[in-house]
Amino acid sequence: MKLTHAVLHHASSNASLVVGFLLLYSVGVVYVRSTCWRDPTSQFFQAQRAHAPSYSTERIQEARRYADSMAKGARVGGKNATIRSPELCIGIPSVQRSGISYLKATLGSLQHGLSNEERDRLQFVVLLAHTNQTQHTDHGESWLVKMADSLPSYHDSAERLALAMRMEENRSHAVKSKFDYSILMEECAKSAAPYMLLVEDDVVFLDGWRHRTIKAISTAMMKSWEAAHSDFLYLRLFYYEALLGWNIESWPKYAAWSTAFAASILSLLNLAKKYVAPARRFITRPVFILSLGLFTPLLLLLFFAAGANCLFPQRPGVQLMPANACCGQGLVFPLSTVVGELLPLFRDNRWSESPTDSFIEDYADATDRLRWALTPIVMQHVGSKSTYEVDKSRYGNMTPSDIWNFAFETNDARRLAEEHARAVAELRGLETS
Repeated sequence: MKLTHAVLHHASSNASLVVGFLLLYSVGVVYVRSTCWRDPTSQFFQAQRAHAPSYSTERIQEARRYADSMAKGARVGGKNATIRSPELCIGIPSVQRSGISYLKATLGSLQHGLSNEERDRLQFVVLLAHTNQTQHTDHGESWLVKMADSLPSYHDSAERLALAMRMEENRSHAVKSKFDYSILMEECAKSAAPYMLLVEDDVVFLDGWRHRTIKAISTAMMKSWEAAHSDFLYLRLFYYEALLGWNIESWPKYAAWSTAFAASILSLLNLAKKYVAPARRFITRPVFILSLGLFTPLLLLLFFAAGANCLFPQRPGVQLMPANACCGQGLVFPLSTVVGELLPLFRDNRWSESPTDSFIEDYADATDRLRWALTPIVMQHVGSKSTYEVDKSRYGNMTPSDIWNFAFETNDARRLAEEHARAVAELRGLETS
């Protein structure tokens, strides 16, 4: 009878332990599900909800209204408004896509909200990347003429035109995109701006992007010097979170984490059994088996299911991002890097079929050049139609795209405007001091 009673008592205790754990585990699952739904690397990712363009839609509307107002009004700042060299040159290659143009929203978001002091410090170069520029929907538009400081053409040089015509005949996107990048680099180099930002034409920038970017450039330079580098290859203003999840290459690290966690559970149980007298009668062999054979695997499963971005988000500020970074929507390059490395590289490999972003990444890997990334990002990729004329998005024509930064949509327009106003006041204070 005593043996039977003991067996039933332990069975009841073990059942209660399992039920209690499962209840707590269910609470954990609910919490993780409510917290990690925006992380594309999470098993709890809610694609439709996460792709809601909460901030981008508002910003696109602001940008288009601003561009329309520029078409009707006078030019604000820029082009000969000041004798100083710009602090940043922004180059934008734009290709016509059937049925939609993103350029107005892109350029409008870059300029909307800028003070005269900020606008005067920037140079905007827009290349309508067609040998016959009238093929582009925005060619000759009043807002474009007023907002761009420079509108280069392939016809500016006989050599450029001949190369562009040959590339258009070959229909090689990868080759021509690198050629377009090199033209923008050359044009920005003429401005003597110490840094240049190359931007795809289907993105939108948040209010206050300039002061955040300038601060990030300064930080990237300081960190590069501390790492014994004279400069860096680029500063990334956009990245795709889905590539920053659990990677197969890191499985030894994950295995070590899992082993360490299981070992710590085993150690805690042994210590409690040895030194905590009241716990000895409860920590039985079945408890060890349940803890290591059921509870620990379930906890580890929940941990990895939660997603890497949710558990370990990118640290705010400027950090190295040498791997798993996508794509080339917005990269800042030092002038020294462009003139001394990238322009010669692009010319020497003019007919390479490697996509532009992959081409730059391959060069960085080969030369061990520093690649920095800014968090939070200051821009979003909103295009759903590529320069191949292929619809890439499952979620709509303007926003969002498959290459999407989900954290960007958490921006609050009012707070951004307040932050931007403080930055403008600080800039004006520096200019008057």
